[in-house]
Amino acid sequence: MADEKNINDQTAENTENTEREGKGNVLAGFVLFKDANIDWLRFKKNLRDDWDITFDDEIKDGAVVFSVDDMNVACSLMPNPVPNNEAVEAAKRNYLWKNAAEETAKHGAHMIVAVLNKFDALDQQELLAKVACSLLKLDNAIGIYKAPTVYEKDFYINFAKTIDEGECPVPIYVYVGLYSENGKVYSFTSGMSVFGKLEMEVLGTELEPNELLSFMFTICEYVISEDVELKDGETIGFTEEQKIPVHVSAGEAVPGETIKLG
Repeated sequence: MADEKNINDQTAENTENTEREGKGNVLAGFVLFKDANIDWLRFKKNLRDDWDITFDDEIKDGAVVFSVDDMNVACSLMPNPVPNNEAVEAAKRNYLWKNAAEETAKHGAHMIVAVLNKFDALDQQELLAKVACSLLKLDNAIGIYKAPTVYEKDFYINFAKTIDEGECPVPIYVYVGLYSENGKVYSFTSGMSVFGKLEMEVLGTELEPNELLSFMFTICEYVISEDVELKDGETIGFTEEQKIPVHVSAGEAVPGETIKLG
């Protein structure tokens, strides 16, 4: 009989590896600005006031590198839009932001924010979110391009704030794509691999798109927060009665092996 994992079961088995080791040790995002006039002093104030992060490193030629705990943060201002219209095309994938592409097209500069850490992927994501949030609070910020999409500034800031409440803001860590075929809704994730996890897919459901989106974010949060490895042949559910089959096979919407739910 297949094993069952229940999200509400506090004794759920975790993976043997308790450290989240993502692929690679550099995590980056591109904060988009209307122009290259960056208020560095306000950025530093935001970091200090919101996250108790301070640094004395010199800001030179629009760039700075500083350390937070065991991680290094590099911020580099590029006084031009993201090349090849890449950010604008990515913004078209954000179905939660009306006129995302049009708003993104207004950016005239971008800040490359990179967090270097080869130890804990969740700590790395949290630090990127904190630094990006402090930059997005600047008046001329538009949003952040974090592949494969662009997040609107207030959307990102509001989710980043929940870190201080002990939450895992999955909607700014993992992208959930939705598409429809033959009257059914399909879904896939992009970003679980950063945490050393397989991406996930739902291949056809009669759930409403918003219900499927909520379901996917809930599963992602469970897997990331509890460091769980979903295995082929198991089931997962929100209640004792619910048993959603888990299968691992070649991905349909994303490359490589993926976890199929349902």
